[in-house]
Amino acid sequence: MFRTGAQMSLLVLLAGCLLLWLSHAGPVRHFDDAAGSRLAELHGWGVNVADHEKWLHRPAPVPVTLIAIDDASIVNHPWPWSPLEYSLFMKATLPFEPEVVSIGEILEWDRANLAPADRQKLPQYEKILSDSLLRAPKVLLAADLGWPEDPKTIPPVGEAPLLRHVRGDLRGVPEWTVIDHQPNEELRLASTIGFTNIPESAHAIRSVPLVLRYQGRLVPTLPLQAIILWQKLAADDVQVVLGSEIVVGSFHIPIDARGEMRVNFGTPHTVISFDDLLLAAEQTAAQQKATAPVERLRHAIALLARTDKAAPQLALGNGHAGTAGQLYAAAIATIQAQSYLQRVPLWVDALLIACAALVAGWVPRWKKKKVAFWSMLAFCVWLITAFVLFWTSRLVLPVVLPLGLALFIALYRLATPDSVWNLSRPVIL
Repeated sequence: MFRTGAQMSLLVLLAGCLLLWLSHAGPVRHFDDAAGSRLAELHGWGVNVADHEKWLHRPAPVPVTLIAIDDASIVNHPWPWSPLEYSLFMKATLPFEPEVVSIGEILEWDRANLAPADRQKLPQYEKILSDSLLRAPKVLLAADLGWPEDPKTIPPVGEAPLLRHVRGDLRGVPEWTVIDHQPNEELRLASTIGFTNIPESAHAIRSVPLVLRYQGRLVPTLPLQAIILWQKLAADDVQVVLGSEIVVGSFHIPIDARGEMRVNFGTPHTVISFDDLLLAAEQTAAQQKATAPVERLRHAIALLARTDKAAPQLALGNGHAGTAGQLYAAAIATIQAQSYLQRVPLWVDALLIACAALVAGWVPRWKKKKVAFWSMLAFCVWLITAFVLFWTSRLVLPVVLPLGLALFIALYRLATPDSVWNLSRPVIL
């Protein structure tokens, strides 16, 4: 039985080291990740102190607009879409002068799933869509990587945008060997492709891959390619340091060894439904005021993607189910706003453990109620500090470590009778 304050300090030190390991490498890490995502979501309703104002308001949206194919849009334009619906999107979007027009759904249509009238007019619709893509300043289309049906065959090398300035170990980046789904060649000639593969995860998705491996070489995903085009750069202008950052012009995007970036779901961006976009285009053509905020499309990234309930759903890090398009829009917004979620350095955790061990040396001399009160108060102060630090610098303080230390000290003191402690000994740390 631990009888002195020094022994209590040693016990808290060991418990802190265990909690530190769990919060960085063990399953407990996901609780810290969830806490950071919740802070980010709350920050969407922040305080603007740039003009010394104290009024609560939502930060201005960044220049990316998600054109949502929602449930109402599916009712009016049944899925799967033909080239005609995508042509309507291009026709409605281009007058508002977006910098990049991106379609997050892969432009493949099965003739058998189309209506007989659309099937007969498919070549005409494809020509209309191709002409629309040529009129756009920059077009980004989705593609998927995969594996060959026969693993013994050597797949041919397909055309893909390659990132050549790469440093670091590539083995941590997920790899595929074939381009499984992509638009036809005529549409690809008028656009750039970005890959939409999302590695499977047993937990909520809080990070998005910005780079993937295709036959051993690094290629950009759709969010990164959108930023490259929006910055008016090419793939050769991008610097990738795996485990550190991706440099795209003036943007320094932090990534891990897998090439993934933590998404700040609290970064505000514009969402307009597909039907509202079509209506706004008609209102603007008739010189009427548009009911949707289509003025935000100017010099921005316009991303068309499904958000309806029938689309494949992902467990997103903001605590809600969503689609890949919603994940990509949040990722692009994170990069544009430079609102990255970064955990505080390891020395902060070490300092916290040292302070807890120091305080624990005096815990045997305190009454049980006093220990419980101060433990609860210390954790509340820590939470307030976490809010303030995130609001000012986007740094995320750990939650599991201080909560675990506070509970451990309080519960151990409450469960131990006063007669056990040797209070006559001095506390030696």
